[in-house]
Amino acid sequence: MGPTRLFTNEARNLGKSARTRARLMDAAVELFARDGFEAPSVNEIARLADMANGTFYVHFRDKQDIALAVTVSIAQELVRQLDEAMADVDDAVERVAMATRRFIDLATSEADWGNAFFRAIWAFRDVRGNVITYLRADLERGARQGAFTVEVDDFLIDTFASMTMTALFGVLSGDFGGEAGSRVAELQLRMLGVPAGRAKTVAWRKLPNLRLTIATLPRDPAPRVRKPSPRA
Repeated sequence: MGPTRLFTNEARNLGKSARTRARLMDAAVELFARDGFEAPSVNEIARLADMANGTFYVHFRDKQDIALAVTVSIAQELVRQLDEAMADVDDAVERVAMATRRFIDLATSEADWGNAFFRAIWAFRDVRGNVITYLRADLERGARQGAFTVEVDDFLIDTFASMTMTALFGVLSGDFGGEAGSRVAELQLRMLGVPAGRAKTVAWRKLPNLRLTIATLPRDPAPRVRKPSPRA
């Protein structure tokens, strides 16, 4: 699979500034996915985008600025598409299993984005917090519906999320196959107190394939020019 170009594809019919910003963000995604958020420099991001350092600083203040723009976009698009896929689903058992499976499907459909998101969960508190908010809401819905028999607290939520992220990493690294989403969803439902038969049925029900897209590009603020940092 080649490098992800979701931002560039979205910006292809926009103006030059938006297309330039998109190329920089795609280059950052590729490097962050491969090396993490600390290793790549502004020089490397600009070079991969085939641009000069000065062009980078027209669009972003520094590496932290582009890292936040990229990670917020990834998180927003994953959550948006999960919300759309489950808009008509009220049953918490169905929602929890579907969210786990859809999340893994979406994150692995574009490997660079999936790997960057996996790293972002541990590197950026805001990204992790946004994901946890949606997870908590579904788990609390299940408790209200009487479907989950365990106490919904921070320990449960962190354990649940860690199971999903472990499965995601396994798929991205090639250690697990495409059935990992269903396997972990079944285990999660059983952990929540769902009877074995229903947990298996819901977790392994066939779902249409989803592929990650982006709806809109992050807004490009007024152009700014800043001299490159000597440590870039």
